[in-house]
Amino acid sequence: MNKPQPILHVITSLNLGGAETMMCQIVEHTDRSRFEPIVVSLRPEGPLAERIRATGARLYCLDMGSYLQFPAAYSRLKAIMREVKPALVQTWMYHADFLGTMAARSFEPIPPVVWNVQHSSFCPKTTKTLSRWMRVLLSKLAGAWPDKIAVCSRTSIELHAGIGYPREKMQHIVNGADTLRFKPDEEAKKALRDTLGLPTGTRIIGMAGRNDPQKDYPNFFAAIREFQKTDRETCFIACGSGVTLDDAGLRELRENCPAPDRVLLLGPRQDMPRVYPAFDLATLSSAYGEGLPLTLCEAIACGLPGVVTDVGDSADVIGDCGKVVPPRDPIALASAWREMLNLPADEWEKLRTRARMRAEERFALPAITAKYESLYASLIEARGEKCDSTCPSSLHVPVVV
Repeated sequence: MNKPQPILHVITSLNLGGAETMMCQIVEHTDRSRFEPIVVSLRPEGPLAERIRATGARLYCLDMGSYLQFPAAYSRLKAIMREVKPALVQTWMYHADFLGTMAARSFEPIPPVVWNVQHSSFCPKTTKTLSRWMRVLLSKLAGAWPDKIAVCSRTSIELHAGIGYPREKMQHIVNGADTLRFKPDEEAKKALRDTLGLPTGTRIIGMAGRNDPQKDYPNFFAAIREFQKTDRETCFIACGSGVTLDDAGLRELRENCPAPDRVLLLGPRQDMPRVYPAFDLATLSSAYGEGLPLTLCEAIACGLPGVVTDVGDSADVIGDCGKVVPPRDPIALASAWREMLNLPADEWEKLRTRARMRAEERFALPAITAKYESLYASLIEARGEKCDSTCPSSLHVPVVV
């Protein structure tokens, strides 16, 4: 039996973001008879570290805190590659794309490299200057450095093709959700409502997203203010990193709502399979920057219809299971919430069933992971054939020159 091929995932951080969670899910679902996933985080341990360790995958954290530590991180990453001898390097997020590929290219033969792209827009107001420079640099290197670029959304493909990423290298592989973990769950629904002191019949509109300008919480709260002009019984729940009353901005936005007691901020959660089922309707108020939002995949897997802004491929996720409104339009967002909650009971149940089926058919992880594995296998095989014809040794793993 052949030994599993080591796949080295290099990622910027292990925070609770879409790219980080997607990487973690790929590690969890990798066929260990074919591949051995190994993870390197450029930054210190984050919330997903223990989840990765629970899979049995090796995890290394480089503890990089600033660009000044690039040389030390690069040196340590090369040492890790020397130790694990990856058959392929998969990088996630721009900084990891650069550092991971540069380290891989210091070996001979160079292992295949796959970049992963999640962004669908660039906002100069909220992007750090050095990060903008990094993106420009990568656009110049994209033709030569990666063997393939896995892109989660069609919007992201168009954006990156526009700045110089070669279309022929980009492969559309959507994000997805573990439909065995994320599913309708009446017990979880009751448990969270009981914990929050909400009566059984309370309708809940829920949003999962970190406190970041991209998610546009001012738009979310403006829509709540509009909605509560006519309905002060429906409850709103938001969760994500920084989404707490400790944040002065969010606290003020909540206090300005007509019924602030009906707006609950739960902060970061690592038990989202127990949270989504308590919602009646999922929403996302993003202004820009979404690729294919993982939170929406998870929500529809739990049988939730949705109301989303038309950013990235959010509309492709929701499909015929909800409403799509323009970004930065709180009146449209509030109107769509009302329209959805006023649907007849039988139509509502059909929507819930359709949402679950959509998740299983389009965004289930086994099929998505299989696409990554097929890509890895084809690149490893092609590199091996090239090495056989040009290298004195037939070994297909990188060695230090």
